[in-house]
Order: sequence, then structure tokens, then C-alpha cells
Amino acid sequence: MLLALASPSFQLQAGAGARRAPAPAMSVLADNVWSASQPARVEGKTLKTWDIGDEAIARAQLSIKSSGRPVHSRVELWHTPSYIPTKMSVYTEDANVRPIDCLIETPKHPKTVAVFNEGPMEFPFDATVAPTGLDSAYASLADAENRNVQGGEITSYVFGSSVESVQILLKPMNGERNIKARIELTQGPNQVKQSYEIYASSGYKNPFYAVIQTPGVSDSTIRIINQNTVEFPFNAWVLPYATGSGGPAVQLGR
Repeated sequence: MLLALASPSFQLQAGAGARRAPAPAMSVLADNVWSASQPARVEGKTLKTWDIGDEAIARAQLSIKSSGRPVHSRVELWHTPSYIPTKMSVYTEDANVRPIDCLIETPKHPKTVAVFNEGPMEFPFDATVAPTGLDSAYASLADAENRNVQGGEITSYVFGSSVESVQILLKPMNGERNIKARIELTQGPNQVKQSYEIYASSGYKNPFYAVIQTPGVSDSTIRIINQNTVEFPFNAWVLPYATGSGGPAVQLGR
């Protein structure tokens, strides 16, 4: 279930020079996405597509859920059969507890979102793609705390149990650089509960944004891996999206 954006600020602990990050002031994901567009049942080893016919639609929200089964899916944005500016491989251990919720920027036209279920026939899932009617993630998070992640760098953030979900934005700040990155949610001793493998041919036009649910009593670690070379850095915003009572500190690791 998509959650409303929480307002409490949090303390980013990154050694010397750490400062309080301003809390985002607006929601980025739509909470009615499942009613805004007709969901589709995607059986194992099958493909479903959503044509975004309106040229004015600048972004669409992709949501995937299941009845508790794991999800392995490949997601692509098609402009033409030979031009795929955004692609990602997504995994979640339990798509009921930790559904897939992300934004796909669609600045060009024509545009089609393709979702392929790479899992076996026993692991179907439900998916929907719909315009959010909201502003871009960067418009909401531009003034919030972020970190420049160099090519080949791995950085991590640890969230306490009162953080119920975490939002992540990856975006190069200059030029037409591409993004090649991996995002992992781990809980416990290196147990990967959810992951994204992301490629965007122009990360400035097609930044990546997702909300990851982090339920449970133990700490959750979000790991950001820049899989590109040193010439292709990007900025990463990793912030609480919804919190319970008493937001804890968030620690930035290396």
C-alpha cells in the first residue's frame, strides 16, 4: 500500500559537517494508482504493455504486487522498437509486504511501458501503470540532503524500525550522463529483500525514483551501488517517506 509522505525531519549522521536535512514537503507517488488504471495479471514468462497515448503525460507510476509470492520482473520504457531509454530489473522477496512502487519519467513521445514477468508460471503478479498527476520527484526533493555517488562507489544508509518506507531518487546533476546502478534493501545479515538494477541512457531526462517499504523491527539498510565508471557520477537522495512515532537517526555508511 502506498503511504502518505511523512513530515518529520531526521538527522543525517555522516561524520564532520553533518547537518539536519529538510523534510520533503509533498507526496511524490499517487495513493490511488490501482484505481486510476486497469490492473493487469501478469503470468510467469509473459509480457504486458501499457501505451501512454497522451503526449502531455510527463511521468507514470508503476506498481507491482502479489499475494505474498516473490517477483522477478524486467521493466522497459519504449519510445520506438529500437530506442529503450529506461530499463530495470526488479526483485522483491514478498510483493505483498514489499510491493514495487516507482516512477518512470516519460518526457518523449510515443511511449509504452513494458512489464515482463521473468518468474515461473507459479509466480504471477498484478501490475498497473498510471499517470500520477503530480510533480517530478526532483521538484519535491531538490533541497533535501543528497550525496554524490562516484562511479564504482558503494554507499549505504541504515534506517531504524520506526521508518516504515524509504524514498530513493537517482539523478545526474550535469550533462547527458547515463545511469547504471543497483539498489538493495537488506534486513538481517546481508539478506536482500528487494533490489533494482537500473539503466537510463540519459539520467537527467529519465531519473530513477522509487519508494521501498521497510517493515519490521530490525534496522533496514539501503545500499546504492554506482555500477558505472568514474566519469558517470550521480546524486542520490535516500530519505524516509513514511515514519511511525519518533523518527530515529539515519546513518550514512561507506
